[in-house]
Amino acid sequence: MPTENRYEMLWDCSRCETPKLLGLSHRNCPSCGSPQDPTTRYFPKDEDKVAVDDHPFVGADKACGGCDAPNAQTAQFCVGCGASLEGAGPVIQRDVQSDQSGAFAADTSKAATAEQRAKRTAAHEEKTAPVAPSKSGGSGLVLGGLAGGLTLLILLAMCAGIGVMLWKKEAAVAVTGHTWSREIAVEAFTAVADSAWKEAVPVGARNVSCAQAERSTTKVPDGQDCHNERKDNGDGTFTEQQKCDPKFKDQPVYDQKCAYTQDRWVAARAAKAAGSALAPAPAWPTANIGATEREGARSEKYTVTFTESAAPDGRVLTCDVAESEWLGLAVGSRWKAPVGVLSSSIDCSALQPAG
Repeated sequence: MPTENRYEMLWDCSRCETPKLLGLSHRNCPSCGSPQDPTTRYFPKDEDKVAVDDHPFVGADKACGGCDAPNAQTAQFCVGCGASLEGAGPVIQRDVQSDQSGAFAADTSKAATAEQRAKRTAAHEEKTAPVAPSKSGGSGLVLGGLAGGLTLLILLAMCAGIGVMLWKKEAAVAVTGHTWSREIAVEAFTAVADSAWKEAVPVGARNVSCAQAERSTTKVPDGQDCHNERKDNGDGTFTEQQKCDPKFKDQPVYDQKCAYTQDRWVAARAAKAAGSALAPAPAWPTANIGATEREGARSEKYTVTFTESAAPDGRVLTCDVAESEWLGLAVGSRWKAPVGVLSSSIDCSALQPAG
């Protein structure tokens, strides 16, 4: 278990400017008698450290509400002004100081005062922050309402923008053309080079050749990252202790990776046919299957072209439909359908004959 050493904090007398007074031993300045200001306590340099021996730690000092003098946690009355310490809160403690690159950063009474001032400001801001919205109203409700209103306006604006893009109106359209395409995938049974981890090599694979390869990594211990920390005890002393965290590194995990050859069906080519009218009727292409080939998946597409009658530029719209519907949409026939106001989209599922 790491050793924890205890030392005295330092403070500088603001009245007579006597420096490096001891936080635990000098509750008053030995030169002018001024009381210690706990907000100016700072960590000493290594050469200025004074060890604390046989002095029990009873907790952080209490700050007198009358004169701000630091008093031991067990004190009932202020050593500075004699006021009761009932309800007195603890002094504000310094942030933990960590050594960087094996050396602590320089500390001063001025730095301590600045840190304490920042903490007091943060505590004050937290106390005076607007309260959460409630039924009784108040500033929290006003600010919350403003924020909520702004968020709502942004959401409404976004929705409005999306709505405009998706906005459709019913329009008269006329069929002006047709296109179709049909395709047959042709697969060949051939030798294919591939690789897999040894346990995944398929049955029937040939020319199998395995070698060790990195498959993954695992975390393994790799010593420790250590640094020293100084912690303000709040009673004019601080503790210094070494903190160590485990360090890890990536270690490769090896396995057998195999290259092999396997005969299997793979896509080799495609037979295609296409047309741009209802006649001649769509037909499947001739695949001309070879001795080591087979027919694979078939695919087909049927597209109808419309022109929006009322559009000044004769806007062209297209629909991909089933073959039976495609055959029933004759060139020149007129229909009604929802079309995009700002986009060239048409709701093909809502086509209705024009009256």
